[in-house]
Amino acid sequence: MKSAAPASGGRPVEWSKSAIFGTVLALLGFATLWLVFGLFLSAIAAICGHVARHETATVPRRGRRLASFALWLGYATMLSFPVLVLVVGLTFPALEQWREGLEERHRAESRSRASRLFVACEEYARANRDRYPASWEDLSGRFLPGEELAELLRSPNRGGAKIAFELVRHDRPVLDAIADSVVVIQETAPPDIAEITVVHANGRVAALHNPDHEAP
Repeated sequence: MKSAAPASGGRPVEWSKSAIFGTVLALLGFATLWLVFGLFLSAIAAICGHVARHETATVPRRGRRLASFALWLGYATMLSFPVLVLVVGLTFPALEQWREGLEERHRAESRSRASRLFVACEEYARANRDRYPASWEDLSGRFLPGEELAELLRSPNRGGAKIAFELVRHDRPVLDAIADSVVVIQETAPPDIAEITVVHANGRVAALHNPDHEAP
């Protein structure tokens, strides 16, 4: 870009500094509109555009096209701000609802897997003199196919462990009076998950606070 061009009298014609400054601000305002700060930059860019257009029309200055660009981009950015606010206002609740629905599906899947594991453990106990399995490998084969067992143990949560459920040691048989409070299976969930799934000795599936949960 040449900084000057010869005028009719032989003197160079300078670029309008307002046009250049306004164009830079208009581009920055458009790029930072989502930070709200861009709204103020666009307003200044529009003012610079008006000044530059007047300047290039009254005195020999180059940059009338830049002035028009800064002017219209500044106005367009300012007018698009309410649209951006509206889009964000409509999108955020939808995303929050989608996230809550996804978490609920994960919780339901955790409960379903824990319940299936409990049934397999009870079948093992009936076949082994009321003795619970010492590890998940004891269920593989006769009580659960290996592939199904691996799938049941995997966490449905993103970033969850490959083996997301653990057997809680306890004496059997469990008295009926305390069966609803004795935990026999417990889920291990990532720190961003607020609740974990547990299964009590009477087969009741419940949710407890995740001890590893990190509050936002």
